Amino acid sequence: MSALSHSHRLYILRHAHSSWALPGQRDHHRPLDARGRKEADRLADFIARKGYRFDVVVCSTAKRASETYDRIRPKLPSGSREETSDALYALGVEAYYEAARRHGDADAVLLVGHNPMIEEFTLSLIAGGDPAAIEAIRMGFPTCGLAVMEFSGPLSGIAAGTGRLREFVDPHDLG
Repeated sequence: MSALSHSHRLYILRHAHSSWALPGQRDHHRPLDARGRKEADRLADFIARKGYRFDVVVCSTAKRASETYDRIRPKLPSGSREETSDALYALGVEAYYEAARRHGDADAVLLVGHNPMIEEFTLSLIAGGDPAAIEAIRMGFPTCGLAVMEFSGPLSGIAAGTGRLREFVDPHDLG
């Protein structure tokens, strides 16, 4: 895919590292651990340096996802529409497609979710991009990893094999 005249971006973020569930604690309520808080803070600084902005943020309702976004939010320009989604926690890859398509009018959408869906979703979108970044995702989408996908048309029309991987950020490489 050549340079895009007006691209629409989808930012795909896996939640930061979390602790294991305590006895009697539901998976949905697992918080970030110290490593995850550091990952999210490093990524927040990176996002601020890059000047990324999001028209819409859709975040899983799981505690580790919301805590990841809570650590990034202060570094973002204000004005993003925010929503939470049980589907990003509980359902499969199609829930990620639906969340992106639902905001087809936006130029930049951030999805905050979970593996294995994040990795499968991202790989399904890729039609081209940096081969090293694509291989890095194939090797495993790390906690607090961020994929930046570009599309030549609105997000309402995204489908498998229609995106270009512009960038992939592993927070472990940032600090």
